[in-house]
Amino acid sequence: MPTSYTYWEYTEPPWDVERIPWFIRLLVRWAIVAAAFLAAKWFVNNIVYERDRWFIEDWQALLWCTLIFMLVRATIRPVLMIMTCPLQLITLGLFAFVVDTLIVLLTEKLCDWLDIGFAVDGFWPAFIGALVISLVSFALTRVVRRQKFVR
Repeated sequence: MPTSYTYWEYTEPPWDVERIPWFIRLLVRWAIVAAAFLAAKWFVNNIVYERDRWFIEDWQALLWCTLIFMLVRATIRPVLMIMTCPLQLITLGLFAFVVDTLIVLLTEKLCDWLDIGFAVDGFWPAFIGALVISLVSFALTRVVRRQKFVR
């Protein structure tokens, strides 16, 4: 009985399959996170709250705060996920959103220390913003990685 299989290597994005430099892939990821930050700013300030609770000064501050967020998320998040493993198990992985919120708050503190115009007014705006960043990053990554399955 012949069956047809679909393999994972055909689902890789074109910029991973072909010989595209790592720097271009990093820039694409940076653009996705920057778009997610803009979506989080819009959602937190216009949908959830009536006043500015998520503040990005200008486009330069956007680029710097997303770079800091990416660096903090790449270095600190794995450590926090391992440290909070029992809480991850108890909450069925939902504590990861709290870890992402802490990453946003740490990014805000680093931006404040480096005098970059990014501010978040409290835990709940950071929590909602972290949710929006996760969802928008996931959606945009799926759009960029969209490739048909080959049989």
